[in-house]
Amino acid sequence: MIRIYILYKRITNKIRSILYQRAAIHQLKKAKAIIGCDARFNGPTELTINGHLFIGKNFICNSSINKCIDYGHSKIVVMGNAELTIGNNVGISNTLIHCYKHITIGNYVNIGAGTIIYDTNFHSTSWQDREERTIDIERAKIASINIGNHVFIGARCIIGKGITIGDRSIVAAGSVVTRDIPAGEIWGGNPAKFIKKID
Repeated sequence: MIRIYILYKRITNKIRSILYQRAAIHQLKKAKAIIGCDARFNGPTELTINGHLFIGKNFICNSSINKCIDYGHSKIVVMGNAELTIGNNVGISNTLIHCYKHITIGNYVNIGAGTIIYDTNFHSTSWQDREERTIDIERAKIASINIGNHVFIGARCIIGKGITIGDRSIVAAGSVVTRDIPAGEIWGGNPAKFIKKID
């Protein structure tokens, strides 16, 4: 009986994986996104693509508790006229990417579970603007994000607007990145600070 149940779970999980993969690719093609070969969506991924999206080859998006080390799912939002570019051989897990203007993620980048990347404040920093919801949202500050090649971002990090992370750098788990990180360095903390150079 146990063997039958295990076999049943394996088959249903396989079918679910195929359906999630097909649904994501179909939605991206419908949105006229450019997708490289061998893009994989493991688990349910929320996609809202109104702008321009380019995904390089060998992209892996893991989503849900069954595929990641934490709860949640991956979500990619590209607003109208915004541009999100994801390079080759990039892997993300239960990651939220919210692109209002321009976000670039280089090649060979790994982004840990629960990480949030957004290029906007979402709201104005002026208290007067908060009296009118429309103005509050319209006056939010927006600035591009650039993540270099071979970067590793640990689990549950926050990468805010206007940030550049240089090639080969590492962002320690749980960090809040509020300023640029040069190439070949390890940073961590809240706010993230320099820890050491990478040999």
